[in-house]
Amino acid sequence: MNKIIHLMTAGLLIIPLSESIAQQQAQASIQEWTLESSIQQALCISPELKKSLEEINLRQVDASLSSMWPDPSIELRVDNKLGQDDNSGGYDLTDITISQEIPLSRIKYQQSVSEANLSAAGLENTHQLLLLQKQISRSFHELQLASAKLDRAEKQRQLATQLSQSKSANTPQKTAGEMVRYLTPLEKIRIDIIREEAYQQERNAEGKYNEVLTRFSKLVGVAPENIKSVAKLKPISGIPQLESLLEAQQRHAYLSSQQQVLLAAKHEVDLARNTLVSDPTISLSRSRDTFDSGRDDVYGVMVNIEIPIHDRKDAKVSKAKYKASQENIELQRLRRELQINLKSSYTHLQHVYEQAEDYHGKVIKPARKILDLTQRGFNSGELKMLDLIDAHKTYFGAQLQYLELLYDARVELADVIYYSGQQLSGVDYQLSCSGQEQ
Repeated sequence: MNKIIHLMTAGLLIIPLSESIAQQQAQASIQEWTLESSIQQALCISPELKKSLEEINLRQVDASLSSMWPDPSIELRVDNKLGQDDNSGGYDLTDITISQEIPLSRIKYQQSVSEANLSAAGLENTHQLLLLQKQISRSFHELQLASAKLDRAEKQRQLATQLSQSKSANTPQKTAGEMVRYLTPLEKIRIDIIREEAYQQERNAEGKYNEVLTRFSKLVGVAPENIKSVAKLKPISGIPQLESLLEAQQRHAYLSSQQQVLLAAKHEVDLARNTLVSDPTISLSRSRDTFDSGRDDVYGVMVNIEIPIHDRKDAKVSKAKYKASQENIELQRLRRELQINLKSSYTHLQHVYEQAEDYHGKVIKPARKILDLTQRGFNSGELKMLDLIDAHKTYFGAQLQYLELLYDARVELADVIYYSGQQLSGVDYQLSCSGQEQ
């Protein structure tokens, strides 16, 4: 049975409850995992979204029940009174009473409370989507960083292997135009050490990558072997304006959900005012009795009204007001926390973004230029092999620091997007997950 995900920024979210073999085959067919495809895949198996869906279903039931009148009740009485009156004996049905509670004005307030709670549940579902987006973003960028570090370690190990193989230059098979390099014993030992260090760094990077890959694959519900490649870690193209982010934050699903919770609490105050006493009950009765002319039916109407002896009015309404006040305070707290976190993350994002740009221009490019010049100098015989080794180590070390800056910028950008309450651009949340219901 097909299950359709329909995700809305300010509405209800419907997510699938199962996953099929066809879906798993689609996972395996993904050539390169991107942030967008990772989020889309995670939507199909997220327990947080499934739980929030069940909360929506629960609130929908509450909304349906809130508009219903109480069920009527019927009371039957069987006794031997009539048999004793006329000496006929036996038992008879002597009394039938049908009662109905009459809700005066509480129904509309109950409906208002339920509708506000239903809206809050839908917005909380959207908030769970934003949280999932943030979580997957961090995990995906961590995988990108681990993949880039592994690639860097492999290149460094390949270079060290090439340098190690050049030790045979002391007994070369010289060809026409080829320059023969002779290595000292100290250079040979140094190259052996560098080769072993590069090998150990590659093993460490591979182990770290597998650890990160395992965590990521669990989040998206895909076997690690199906994640064959991941998009390269790249610098962010730009930073949005803080003013636009703060404006968007006012519509954050988390705040909107809490506003609906506050609205429900205010309706609870009105409901408390209108339920100070129990609903009146109207009863229709029919009883049989023995008269001079024989047995006959007696009909009656009864009204049951509660008499409030104790003054519960102030206590009941005050309790509802205190709850509304708590929800209002919570709304202010959430608004403050989101603003603090947004401004803090935005400041850090600006810092790492500018630092990454400066680092690329002032460190990466010069290090690459030095590497190229050193390579040419080594090939021409002007520089020693250790000069070439130092140039490579400088360049690879600079690359490592640059990758860390790119990762920090990406993670901080994901936080900024979450704290502003926005979805990632380029992600299509109109998805279909086909499968059989479990």
